[in-house]
Amino acid sequence: MATTTARRRSAHPMSYYWSMVKDMDDSQKLELVTMLVNSVKPKVADDLTTEEMLEGYPYKRYTKAELNAMLDEAEAEFAAGGGIDDEDAWDDLEEELALEKQELEMAQSV
Repeated sequence: MATTTARRRSAHPMSYYWSMVKDMDDSQKLELVTMLVNSVKPKVADDLTTEEMLEGYPYKRYTKAELNAMLDEAEAEFAAGGGIDDEDAWDDLEEELALEKQELEMAQSV
């Protein structure tokens, strides 16, 4: 015979469970927490449809044609001499990181 949620809750208040848990050792508590987390896990990605996975996704979704057009445009710009090569990009990044490190050191010395 199935009991209702209301009956289960009234049968054992949270203080009942707290008194059981407070005397457990850390490994038992960790095992209990793991069991609780697994019991309330949301649907795994394998169970979701593509639409469910993308629900609430904050960025515009592009079609394959739109992505190919953006790649073609970027390749044409690079072929025309636009953009920067890989070595220059890494040099810029290293300079930026060095400045951030310097600022952090100055802030910590104050």
